[in-house]
Amino acid sequence: MKRMNTLQHRINQFIGTASALALCIGMSQASAQDEIIRGDIPDMPEMQWVPEPEGIQVEQFASDLEVVWNIRFAPDERMWVTERPGRVRIFEQDGSTSDTPWLSIEDITFFQGESGLTGQAFHPDYPETPWVYLMYTYQTEEGPLNRISRFQDLGDRAGEEEILLDGLAAQARGGSHSGGTLEFGPDGKLYAATGDAFERQRSNNLEDPNGAVLRLNPDGSVPADNPWPGNPIWAHGMRNPHGLSWQPDTGLLFAGDHGPTGEDRLMAHDRIIVLQGGEHHGWPVMVGAIDSPEYVDPILAFAPNSSPPGDVLFYDADLMPQFQGDLFVSVLGFQPQDRQNLMRIRFEDESQPTKPTAIERWFNDAEGNSVYGRLRALAVGPDGALYVGTSNHDGRQMTPAKREQPDQILRITPAD
Repeated sequence: MKRMNTLQHRINQFIGTASALALCIGMSQASAQDEIIRGDIPDMPEMQWVPEPEGIQVEQFASDLEVVWNIRFAPDERMWVTERPGRVRIFEQDGSTSDTPWLSIEDITFFQGESGLTGQAFHPDYPETPWVYLMYTYQTEEGPLNRISRFQDLGDRAGEEEILLDGLAAQARGGSHSGGTLEFGPDGKLYAATGDAFERQRSNNLEDPNGAVLRLNPDGSVPADNPWPGNPIWAHGMRNPHGLSWQPDTGLLFAGDHGPTGEDRLMAHDRIIVLQGGEHHGWPVMVGAIDSPEYVDPILAFAPNSSPPGDVLFYDADLMPQFQGDLFVSVLGFQPQDRQNLMRIRFEDESQPTKPTAIERWFNDAEGNSVYGRLRALAVGPDGALYVGTSNHDGRQMTPAKREQPDQILRITPAD
């Protein structure tokens, strides 16, 4: 295991030492406040429940999996999948895979709650530059931590690990709020979403990289044009973000973030938000929208019923042109009444391209009868199909019929 000693030393200094960056927007207000501010719920567009969407067909692409967390396609059109217990698998175009994972780190992975092997991404110049980036939770004698690493692709197996960012907080009891998403942006930078590890004031502290979206160079260093010099944080005030996706027409970065589950007696308020670099996105100061210049309000917030977002993905392929520009969100749900579904959000107002105009909730009848259970990983394949991974074996699926089935990857294509 190879460490970037100089870089890691600088990062450790950043995390552990005081600096002028403590002057976080709104930090003193949130630290002193007695309770989280209850904001308004943004206007909700028309919503329709669609157990069996017309014009599409759903088939099983792969099965016998365990907690599919992330799906990526390499330039050679092979599918790469992370299983949260600590495995990376590669699937051929026909759905076949080797019995031996490309990488297995099950022996060190902290697989509990929402933690484990989560995000993955390819170097922007892959395969010429054959780096595969991973984010995972690992166990130490002092408790679990999260890290971001990259591994060389040696074909059928992973090469040596190079740790880029280490020591990110993880919740020891329960394993909640690790975030875990990795995405390379149009600017060639690596964006990483981190959770607050159930210590909400982390999200409010610019000295703490938790509860934020980080922005790194491919080698793990901090870009010179980040909002705060020398700081990997690009945007903060997040609780537990699991998905990032850029809107094709605007280039804006959308995120899905989980709302509270008991903090200050608050529930739900899961949200979709358009991220703004250098800004505070509300948590833990407020939930909903408060229309303050100090905070970025969500474009959607779901209450009183929860809709915890797994992955978020803009569809931009030609196979199903009726979905181009739509945002798909995998809604996890904890129990049947949470109404697990695949949400399709439409943006049809050209004058306000980030304003949701309609919502369809697929694969659920609005009464808690989910067709596929907990959904998480989303990807658009080179064939234009929409791929969806299930997460029924993560310990949170309360429907026995779904919990007893292996996790799978679904392939959505036109019905014709």
